[in-house]
Amino acid sequence: MAIYEEVLAWADRLPLWRQDALRRLCVQGEWSDSDLDEILDLAKQHHAIGTKLDPTPRPIPFARDHFPAEANQGTTVVLTSLHTLVNVGKIPSDQILGFQSQGLTIAYGGNGTGKSGYARVLKQACRARSPGTVYANAYDPNFTQLTPSATIAFEMDGVPDEALWSGQRGHVSRSELRGISVFDGDCARHYLQARETATFQPTALTYLQQLANGLSQMLRPRLQAEINGLAVDVTPFNAIPADTDAGRAVHPISATTDLAGARALAVISTDEQAERARLPQEISEKDPTANAALLDNAATRVDELANAIGTAAAFVSDEAIDTARSAHQTLLAAEAAERAASALLQAGDDTPLLAGTGQGPWALLFNAAREYSTGAAYPEQAFPVTSERAQCVLCQQELTPAAKDRLQRFDRYVRDTASEAAQAARKAWQQIVHDTGKLTVTFNVSQVMSESLRGRIETLPEDIQIFQEDLLHRLQWLRAAVEGGHWEDRPTYSGAIPTASIRKIADSLRAEATALRANLDAAALAAKRLRLKELEARCLLSEHIDGIAQVIGNLDQKLKLQKCLEDIGNTRPITLFAGQLAKTYISEALAGRMNDELRKLDLYHIRAGVSSSGDAGSVRLGILLADSRLDPHLVLSEAEQRMCALAYFFAELYQSGSSSGIVFDDPVSSLDHNHRTAVARRIVEESAVRQVIVFTHDAVFFGELTTLCGDIRQAPCVKSISYRAEGPGYIDTGLPYDMRRHRERIAQHRADHQRIVANFNNPPGDEERLAIRNAYDDLRVTIEVGIEDTILNETVVRFRDNISVGRLDGVMIVQDAEYREVQRLHDRCCRNVRAHSHAAGQQRAVTQPAELLQDIEAVNALFQGIRKRRG
Repeated sequence: MAIYEEVLAWADRLPLWRQDALRRLCVQGEWSDSDLDEILDLAKQHHAIGTKLDPTPRPIPFARDHFPAEANQGTTVVLTSLHTLVNVGKIPSDQILGFQSQGLTIAYGGNGTGKSGYARVLKQACRARSPGTVYANAYDPNFTQLTPSATIAFEMDGVPDEALWSGQRGHVSRSELRGISVFDGDCARHYLQARETATFQPTALTYLQQLANGLSQMLRPRLQAEINGLAVDVTPFNAIPADTDAGRAVHPISATTDLAGARALAVISTDEQAERARLPQEISEKDPTANAALLDNAATRVDELANAIGTAAAFVSDEAIDTARSAHQTLLAAEAAERAASALLQAGDDTPLLAGTGQGPWALLFNAAREYSTGAAYPEQAFPVTSERAQCVLCQQELTPAAKDRLQRFDRYVRDTASEAAQAARKAWQQIVHDTGKLTVTFNVSQVMSESLRGRIETLPEDIQIFQEDLLHRLQWLRAAVEGGHWEDRPTYSGAIPTASIRKIADSLRAEATALRANLDAAALAAKRLRLKELEARCLLSEHIDGIAQVIGNLDQKLKLQKCLEDIGNTRPITLFAGQLAKTYISEALAGRMNDELRKLDLYHIRAGVSSSGDAGSVRLGILLADSRLDPHLVLSEAEQRMCALAYFFAELYQSGSSSGIVFDDPVSSLDHNHRTAVARRIVEESAVRQVIVFTHDAVFFGELTTLCGDIRQAPCVKSISYRAEGPGYIDTGLPYDMRRHRERIAQHRADHQRIVANFNNPPGDEERLAIRNAYDDLRVTIEVGIEDTILNETVVRFRDNISVGRLDGVMIVQDAEYREVQRLHDRCCRNVRAHSHAAGQQRAVTQPAELLQDIEAVNALFQGIRKRRG
């Protein structure tokens, strides 16, 4: 079973949060800060600890697609193109980077040309030990919302296919693409272990080690810091006596403390607060009899105040107001009835009666006449006296028959119910008017009484004052209503009637008096002391209950976090499993192959060997230096260690049996001349048996690759990546313009000439002058390149560090006519280029496009003639 199959089977038994942590390492190559936050949150969720992240992370189980599987021995995967790059830096989406399926493809581009953007996509999509990150256009205002993507065309055993790669978090590349191996500087560092920088191991073991180290060195300290930050000190709460109900409710404080019961005891009612305030004084009384009498007297005075307030309130109560209003309404109704009866009285007499006859004053007058008649004038006769020769008691004239009849009718009228009712209503109303005018609703509260009440109920004096104002307002309104008969908009009270609170204080005073007298009983006094202790303990509990609740919650959280910490810190199973895999897969055969690769890279002084170390018997493939007294990583240079990593890359690739393509991104960065040549030779050698793709900005290394390919008669596919006015990432087939041979440059000159002709105006201006100068500048370079590749037959080539002695037989002797033509054309270019300052007085005319074309063709004819002469 291959190593990755064993890891997959083992990972399936891990908790989901560990599976997710391993998945992130395999897909991304490392953990970011956000990864650490989410992995730690997932571990907490596993131990029933609530998440603090939004949105809540969910673990993704580790699966075959997540593992950078070893290349399949029976399948060959090669890349054919990389295209439709969207949001990959500033690379345009219409560019296509093609690769030849066998042999060497070189993608050459200087710094800042976009070369790394293409390489990073392949690192992410294929199999790289350190996949790195593909960034979107950093200059885009919506940078954070952009998701890079690209399309990768490939062949598997000759069958074409395509895969979409996306930089979206959690995206997993097509498994077929992971048959392509990628190497760059980051991958080289990934091969070298953190503590032993000259030690190598298979990819699977690297990720297992990263998992174990990450849990111990990254997650564990974070969680320990969180635990240490929890406030769990219970010392401040020791002030609550343990021998009280409050103390027993919380001590000892732990995660299992009954917080609900403690909160119930922490609630102190108003009565209990008052009780706690008075108990110390009661307990301190030696002879409480006198103070008890004072309390009784105070209670009596408080009751008297309550009675006075109650009496005043009754005068203007809703009931009293309703009674007055009812009496007024009764008066109005009785007088209406009286007026109706009076009207009937007047209607029954032939002689018109005086106005008001039969109504109020008249009725009073008539009744007064009745009292005079029965009391003085005719005491022995019933009123009215209408006998023979009887006289009117008012005018004292003898009554005529008509007067007698009218007097008898008046008497019947007065005795009628309506008149009597009106009289009674008037009398009752007059009493109300009189009483209302005499009413008083004020009451006195002395300063001593006011302060005493405030001591019991803080707001009571103000409540009494407000109530006093309400009573005066209602009395004023009642008097106005009695006077005017308008009963609308009756004033309401601003607050409750304070008599209930006042009587409650009186009851408390009497209860305190009774309690004081009880102090004469020792048992009762002891009970009071115990009660006071309980109340004080509950008050302390009330003060500390929030802090206690926080500590209880923190203790509960700490227990869960401790279990989570133990889980995170338990990395021994990972180490043991990795050790078992190492014993199986790190072999002497692998060490032997790496030694072969070291020799191919001219590192004869370095040797690889297998060794065991650690309590788990961990097997490692390390570097051995004969006779060295220091560890290899302290002796070897950074370049040598990088070369060792490259040797291990080739050794691991050989051991896998893969025939799929490989990709190198700037493999010689920081290497010197000798190492660079060795790497180029090894890459070209490998390109003879498989697809090899190299991204480089190193012109000398590029020259080494092309020269070595020529030596074995292999034609590399060359792609140039350039930065244009529109931005980076533009692809051209062949060498960069500055590195092309003169024959390839002639075609470019002709194309430039056509562009100049299309935009040339006569008389020419500054733009035309600049275009002609640029064209002659390039043509001069072409002449120099022609001398190099035609006359000198590429014996000496720029960007190549050696002289090709074997090409000396093709070096041409320059004939006199050829020399003069080279000199003429070179002078023509110098007279037109920007690099030379010309006398202002010359006023040289701008060279016409036709002359430029003649010079281009002359350069071409010159070097073609020399090549023909060479035969």
